[in-house]
Amino acid sequence: MMKALFVHSGTKPARGIFERDGAPNGLTAAWCELRTAFKDAGCQLVTEDEWDGDLPNFELHLDARAQKSEAPSFCILTECDLVYPNNRSARLLDRYAHLFTWDPTLVESGRATKIQLGHPLGPGVVDGYGDRPLLVVLINANKALPVWRPKQDLYRERVRAIRWFERHAPQDFALYGYGWDKLPRLPTRLGGLVHRIEGALPLRPRWFPSWRGVAASKHEVLRRARFSICYENVGGLRGYITEKIFDAFCAGNVPVYWGAEDIADYVPETCFIDRRRFRSYDDLHAYLVSMPEDTFFGYQKAIRDFLASPKAQRFSTRTFAETIVAGVLSRL
Repeated sequence: MMKALFVHSGTKPARGIFERDGAPNGLTAAWCELRTAFKDAGCQLVTEDEWDGDLPNFELHLDARAQKSEAPSFCILTECDLVYPNNRSARLLDRYAHLFTWDPTLVESGRATKIQLGHPLGPGVVDGYGDRPLLVVLINANKALPVWRPKQDLYRERVRAIRWFERHAPQDFALYGYGWDKLPRLPTRLGGLVHRIEGALPLRPRWFPSWRGVAASKHEVLRRARFSICYENVGGLRGYITEKIFDAFCAGNVPVYWGAEDIADYVPETCFIDRRRFRSYDDLHAYLVSMPEDTFFGYQKAIRDFLASPKAQRFSTRTFAETIVAGVLSRL
């Protein structure tokens, strides 16, 4: 059996990325599927803490990083370069035998195979308003871009949404996630420095009164809410669609989406509320709070139909894994 070294920084210990409970809310599902698909093809995928030091048949990296051996290497680019700057490094990317990415620019150049990050696709939930006492939730960590890009930065837009709801409709909103006991994180390295200083203070204000702590289960929170603020980390990119919108879909929650400029090429517009179509949060809130239940049922049914359709399969963990396995093994 071949052996391949899988290099990443997603979990500690590294082997946790191949455990179903290695990360909350199904974040390791795609990687578990990938390991199984390689095993079925006669290749054992091991992490650095499982590696015996022998030369592997190849390396497979999660986002661009330095090589660990002289073996041929491949890379799965899951994050955009504004969030993970290494993913725009020509020095790193040129060393790979092949790339797998959501980015159409790299695919069109012939350097990469198109993928979308896999997500466990449920059957959808059509249950109306009955067991959904919350109007809107936002589930994200208090993070920021490592670079200054205000026109594309949707971390900052999340904070604007939070602030609007806290001031104008606090009864309709709940915030969940790590780090909201601190100031909104600033972009660049300054943000990390400020948070470290703030974390050392014995007392600090309650910056976000809507914060309800870290969700033990993102799915259960979304199941109790009608809508969710679902913004990607960066806006205006083609094909940049992460797990966020699918977390909402699988819980029967209707996402207010902002992110990929071509989202409608991947997901029917009947499945989500496009934040770009509203001039302000006042207009958005008015639309959400006045939505008839029949209209909400329509969104949920559209989501259910999409999840069951062939079009959704490009986001399945199986398609994700099979595409990468075939692409790697055909180039060895």
